[in-house]
Amino acid sequence: MDKILTISVAAYNAENDLRRCLDSMVETIVAEKLEIIVVNDGSKDNTLLVAKEYEAKFPDIIRVIDKENGGHGSTINASIKIATGKYYKIVDSDDWVDKKGIESLVKKLENIDADLVLNPYQDIDAKTLKQKNLINPYSDNAQIGVVQSINNIDDIVIYMHSTTFKTQLLKQMGPIIDEHCFYVDMEYTLFPLKYVQNYICFDFPVYQYLLGTATQSMNKNNLIKRREQHLKVTKRIIQYYEEIKTDSESGIQKIVLRRVRLALLNQYKIYFNMNSYESRKEIKKFDEWAKVVSRETYEGPEGRLMKIIKFNRQTSFIFYPLINRLMKVLKLEPVL
Repeated sequence: MDKILTISVAAYNAENDLRRCLDSMVETIVAEKLEIIVVNDGSKDNTLLVAKEYEAKFPDIIRVIDKENGGHGSTINASIKIATGKYYKIVDSDDWVDKKGIESLVKKLENIDADLVLNPYQDIDAKTLKQKNLINPYSDNAQIGVVQSINNIDDIVIYMHSTTFKTQLLKQMGPIIDEHCFYVDMEYTLFPLKYVQNYICFDFPVYQYLLGTATQSMNKNNLIKRREQHLKVTKRIIQYYEEIKTDSESGIQKIVLRRVRLALLNQYKIYFNMNSYESRKEIKKFDEWAKVVSRETYEGPEGRLMKIIKFNRQTSFIFYPLINRLMKVLKLEPVL
């Protein structure tokens, strides 16, 4: 049977979560139409044994790649290379899919030919495992179930959890995702866009995103600890925006600029959550770099924090330590 959807599961020390993730896929009526590639990224626990157990039980559905540790980007590069499904999606090993959602998605994918497919995703509270927010990547005005030109796209924010790409398009892109680095989901969602001709939106959630664990890359402490990696990816996607920018603004350009500005804002948020004297040098250096490389990105999204940043720019960040401490006292510290 031809595979409709390849799902890449990056697994590092995931023995406690992997079963839940894989069960959400194999226990569906569309399981035979799935190609699930579990990439064991140099795990030191029993992740590989669990993955091999499922591969033996579902040999026509699950494939296992066992490789040295290379980070999330390396798992994406490795799975794209061998993917055979018509479409391709990423699901992290500590997350899972909604069974009805994945069944609906596969049925839709069989009958469409869009380059990019967008779905809402569901936040899941890590402590209670209850559903929290439903995150829509598109506005209330979006046309549902209609293939449209990418040039007509508007009010879209591209998140990894929302996206499904045509596999051939990703193969055309090649293995260009940074390895040995966190936060590469921004690269994964943006770099293929220059090959995208059209897209379609659906109104049902598929991805179930576990939110609030201490090990997550988006955890506040981890963001501060790995800020250089976040900075590396942020700089790369800012430069990518400058590469694809044209005189006449395209739909892709609008999407990338919106996402890049959010990444820029998050980089500033990381610095504002640090010790004010420690981060002053770093935030000033980053701000000067962004000003030179991309003035459009540099403007950032609207909001209170950008107003504070722009005041700091006007004063050469002289008052940044004082403003930072005052924000902490008033509990105005930006949320990460």
